[in-house]
Order: sequence, then C-alpha cells, then structure tokens
Amino acid sequence: MPSDEKILFIDYSRCIGCESCESACRFIHGQPRINMTRTSGGIMAPVYCRHCESAACIKACPRGALQKALDGSVLLHPVLCAGCETKSCILACPFGGIFCTGLDEAVAKCDLCQRRRAVGMAPACVEMCPCGAMHLVTREEALALSTEEYEAAHRKVMEHVRPVILPSTRRDKE
Repeated sequence: MPSDEKILFIDYSRCIGCESCESACRFIHGQPRINMTRTSGGIMAPVYCRHCESAACIKACPRGALQKALDGSVLLHPVLCAGCETKSCILACPFGGIFCTGLDEAVAKCDLCQRRRAVGMAPACVEMCPCGAMHLVTREEALALSTEEYEAAHRKVMEHVRPVILPSTRRDKE
C-alpha cells in the first residue's frame, strides 16, 4: 500500500451540517456520492466511503464491481454491478458509504473525485466545505488530525450509522 495513498477525512466536530459537500457532489456527479444523515440527536453529518485498506465491500461483491485502484481508493465499476438484490456491498460497509440510487446505476459511492484529481484538483466536497472539516489526506495525516473532540463526534455519528441493537428480552406471561 503506498504511503502517499489519500483518503477523505471529515472532522465531525467541525462539521456544521450545511450540506455543501452533498450539493457539490451532486453537481459534479449528478448523483451524490456523499450523503447527509440526521442522527437521533439531531446532528446533521455526511456519510461517506472511507476507502478502507481492507475493504469489506470489495470482498462482499460477487461480481468484482468494487476494486482497489492503484492509488488505494476503492472504486465502483457500474458496468460490472448487477445491482444484487442482497446489496451485499451496502451491508458490508461499516460506514454506510455505499448508497442505493433507485436509478440506472444501482449503487453509488465516493471515488474521491478521480477525474478532478487527475487534473490536479481536490475533491469537490473538500473545496466547498465552508468550515474546513473535510480534508484529502494520507492515512498518517488523518491520524494526526484526530482529536478528542473528533473522536467523540465520530462516535455519535457511527452510533447512528451502525447502531448496536440489543436483543429484546422475552417476557412470557406470568
């Protein structure tokens, strides 16, 4: 894995929930590849692909539609995607970063604006973020950006994205 591999890092403690990232993505791609969600606590936060080093979505895709690019990003090849009824890739992503579209392309996910980066531009969401919460950084740089405030905010968002559902206790009639 190249040490200069870039990922998207969003500091949820700085995010103001303005939806600029989702709007910029929709403008560039037609279908947003980053989606805003509202947590049960009322926090608006972007949900996005983390371009995992060992991506569960790649392993879950039976058609090979998700692949690791040379730069380390996880890319979706829509022509290979069968839009599986099981949506295994969606279920496999621990960050909720793959979305059903309801359109011709069954699913969508962030590609870190591959075409923009190929001509030296940053991802649209990073450039449009008014509060500086979004960064295109190496994994090492992301660790350096992580603060206690970020960790606390990130936990709240992840509890919403992947809630822990405890089994209900069965109460028999007494």
